Amino acid sequence: MITFRSTPNLATTVTIDYSDYQSCEQSIASARASVMVYDDTSKKWIPSGTSSGLSKVHIFQNISNNTFRVVARKLQDHEVVINCIILKGLKYNQATHTFHQWRDNKQVYGLNFSSREDADGFARAMTHALDVLNSNSLPRPPPQPMTQQPQTHYQQANGTYDEDMGYSPMVQRTAIYHQVSPGGPTRLDSSPSASHSRTMTRED
Repeated sequence: MITFRSTPNLATTVTIDYSDYQSCEQSIASARASVMVYDDTSKKWIPSGTSSGLSKVHIFQNISNNTFRVVARKLQDHEVVINCIILKGLKYNQATHTFHQWRDNKQVYGLNFSSREDADGFARAMTHALDVLNSNSLPRPPPQPMTQQPQTHYQQANGTYDEDMGYSPMVQRTAIYHQVSPGGPTRLDSSPSASHSRTMTRED
C-alpha cells in the first residue's frame, strides 16, 4: 500500500492499495540465483542492482488474465533486482546447467542458479508460462458454412480474416458469360466432355 500525503494547506490523502492486484498473482516457481544483466558497453555480465549477491527469484502468474512476470529480490537487503514481463515468443536459453538467460525489449538477463535443481525447476516453470502464452494466441478455427440456405455472401462469425491469420477458407464462385452483341442472343459455352463440344444459341 502506498500513501501520498499532501501539503499542510491541503487535507487530502490519496491511498493506493495493491492488495487486489497482488491477490490475483501466485508464485509458480522460486529459486536462489545471482541476477545478472549484460552490459553492451563492456561486453560483460554485471550484477543487477547496486551490489552482487544471491536473490530469491519468482515467476508470478496473474490468474485473472494469464500473464506472467519474473521478480527477484536480494536476500540481503530485499532490493528488487529484476521485475520483467514474460512476453509471448520469448527465447529462454539454458546456456549451462546452472546459467540461464533471456532477452526482453530492454536488455539481456542472466540467472546464475545456486544449484541445478533450482535451475531445472525454474526452467520448467518458464516453459509452462511460454506454452500458456503461445496457446492463447493460436488462431480460432474457421466457422462451418451454413448448408440449410445457400448464400452468395459468407460472413465470418469470429471476426476478420486478419485475426484468423489467413487460415480461414475463402469460398469463391466464378461464372463466365459471353455477350455476343447488345440486344442479341446470349451464347452459353457448355463442354460436356473433352471430345465433344458445341455452342447453343437461344433466340429471343
